Amino acid sequence: MIREEADRFEIEAVPAYAIFASALDGIFEIKALAHPVRSRAVLGSRPYLRPLRAAPRPSKTGVMIADRSEARVFVGYDGSIQELGKPLRTEIGKSNYGGFSGYEERTVRGRADEMSARLWREAGQRLLDRHLDVTFDSLLVGGHEETLEEIKDQLHPYLRGLPLGFFQVSPSEVAMTRIRSEIDEQNRRLREQRERDVVSKVMAAAKRGSGGVLGLAEALRASNVQAISDLVVAGSFTRPGVMCPSCGYLDRAAEKCPVCASSMHGVPDVVAALIDATVDAGGTVHQVVVGSALDREGVGALTRFDVGELN
Repeated sequence: MIREEADRFEIEAVPAYAIFASALDGIFEIKALAHPVRSRAVLGSRPYLRPLRAAPRPSKTGVMIADRSEARVFVGYDGSIQELGKPLRTEIGKSNYGGFSGYEERTVRGRADEMSARLWREAGQRLLDRHLDVTFDSLLVGGHEETLEEIKDQLHPYLRGLPLGFFQVSPSEVAMTRIRSEIDEQNRRLREQRERDVVSKVMAAAKRGSGGVLGLAEALRASNVQAISDLVVAGSFTRPGVMCPSCGYLDRAAEKCPVCASSMHGVPDVVAALIDATVDAGGTVHQVVVGSALDREGVGALTRFDVGELN
């Protein structure tokens, strides 16, 4: 049945799918994903949610594309792009000032510059209104190279304070595929920087011996007392382990649960169980793909309190 459904997947439109099936429970669900994942089949008594739990958070990106006479604004989110209103246009007159006297040229050029600045501020106001409603993670400004800084200067300080990227394009010629490509690249840069930042925080906390732990064993100990605020996993790092079917206690190899004395059950990916436990306890999961100092340990965490000699 799964193979039959897979033949109908729209691979070009959707980067990945998750399938959950249980004949005993009468479950067969297919979920389209907005991000690519590694192909994996898992058979077990629990749904394998690691690819979903560790998915990068969708980013909201404001986009403004403009030249001196036209401006368009967009919002990108989770693979979709929405244009905010119709393109804005203004008449700035001739671009060749030959034939004007010096004073007339300065007057006409100054008027054209003011009309362009007004256009950019109006377009920026559309973005600001949406930003105040949904909060952008970053902003992209597209246009001709010589006007990009001028456009930025007309934006509200709230927008200028966002992570900002630039690209060269004409608003009358830009295609949605180009906008999507620029948004994806901007999000990739921001995601990698966030990953480097959270790894640095974990390494620093573990080094000073307070507020963080390194290594799978220590992360499991912290999870068992619900101490983890942020779990950080290096890529596809996986290890087998055991889990208590009664209380959810996690360990690498214990035969009996030290909390309730139940027999432990083996799990092929105890990191996935650790991710589930972190989310269930209100923590946040970061699965990082950038090469970092965490690669050696595989797992690290920021903790709500110091685990110390607990459990």
